[in-house]
Amino acid sequence: MEEDYKLIAPDIDRLLRYFERGYLNPSAPSERIVSAMESLFRAFAPLAPLEKSQEVKVLWIAVPRGTIEDYDSFEDLKSYGEVETYEEYEALWHEDYPEPLAWYELIVSESFNRGGELFHRSISFGDRIIVNAVFDMGLAEHGGYSESAAVTLIGLLTTAAEDAIRKLENGTYYDELNALLPYRFKTGVIKRSALWEKDPEWKENAMDGLDDETINAFKELMASGANDADKIGRLETMTANDFFRACSIGYIACGYDCGDLPLVDQYDKYADGRDEGLTGRGYGLNEGPGIDFDNPAAWEQWYFDRSRGGGHPWEVIRGGNSTHVDLVVCNDRQSLDYKVRIGELTAEEAAKRPCGFCFAIAGKHRQREAVSFYVALSRAGLPVILRDADEILARFEGSDYVGIVPHSVIPKYCESMFPAKYGVVIDFMHVYDEEMELFGDEIEWLLITTSALR
Repeated sequence: MEEDYKLIAPDIDRLLRYFERGYLNPSAPSERIVSAMESLFRAFAPLAPLEKSQEVKVLWIAVPRGTIEDYDSFEDLKSYGEVETYEEYEALWHEDYPEPLAWYELIVSESFNRGGELFHRSISFGDRIIVNAVFDMGLAEHGGYSESAAVTLIGLLTTAAEDAIRKLENGTYYDELNALLPYRFKTGVIKRSALWEKDPEWKENAMDGLDDETINAFKELMASGANDADKIGRLETMTANDFFRACSIGYIACGYDCGDLPLVDQYDKYADGRDEGLTGRGYGLNEGPGIDFDNPAAWEQWYFDRSRGGGHPWEVIRGGNSTHVDLVVCNDRQSLDYKVRIGELTAEEAAKRPCGFCFAIAGKHRQREAVSFYVALSRAGLPVILRDADEILARFEGSDYVGIVPHSVIPKYCESMFPAKYGVVIDFMHVYDEEMELFGDEIEWLLITTSALR
């Protein structure tokens, strides 16, 4: 740590290498780190915490890349075998720092105990945790092998944060941020139809392998208004085999191999298996003797027994959090009783509502199976709706948006990142140089906001 580090990207990245250990457990800070943090948190004092948290403040920090003389030395990289010529050395520098500014997200948080005393402070920079300190443990004699790096880095970040806050105060911060932040850090949307126009393979992928006949049948059902829980009727009684038979209809429509298997064996082959004692084949919390598959009373006893739980009996096509298909058996009795109990409906009004069993399919990330199930069960005359049907239809018609998320974000479960004006965004992507060349003019980037001035 004898080097004189500057506020330039190569030096910042050299310091960040001290924090490659991944998650840093909360620990008592040293006196040097406490002092360094005090300066940084004082710099952040003009900012209000984020709305989602009463503790967290965020700024994007732009750091100059410096000159090639600030980069790792040519002689060192040559000795390591990473380059052979100076031209390769220059190319590597431009690859690591392609823009004049390198951008990092700086996050600070603090919390206090009930008595108002400081309890915790943390600092994250880029994708690294720099400090994760708790104060009820006293002070440590030394902050570990990275203490000097942390103190040096925090000092540089204090200067950078002060500069960013001055730009917030004079009104130039957001103009610079939204204009210059590289796309790999940004969130945006693109019309699906624009993806199709630029690259027809996107349209083929959106159809998810469904044939035209099934897609057209789905569109006709949607246009008819049939996907309405108040219009599909109800089954007065139901049995386990009725449920398994509905599953079988869907499996066959999806092209799954069912052969001559009994209904329950088809379900056992493709479903999640955590059936809450329905088949008698479960394990752990889902153990049970099973029920009489042809007895409506046995079904109702199992169905309305809310003492069991923890299972996935409706996950008829197993998968991950977003890659499974549910065939949920719904019944109005409990929901109507609840609405009467809270006064939302009178007993007379509830008596006029449809009551019985029906099906609801969910699987917006497995459109081929979900839509095939829905069309097949509808054709079989069963009362069924498809959840997220409007979003799936928009996907097939190319009228919805695909979300673009930062490279640090896994492109799943990102619905909450997009404003309501874009509808429900169900598909997400990263963009890279080749996509930017192809789609860049069609992307609408969301304005970036960070912590605001108090």
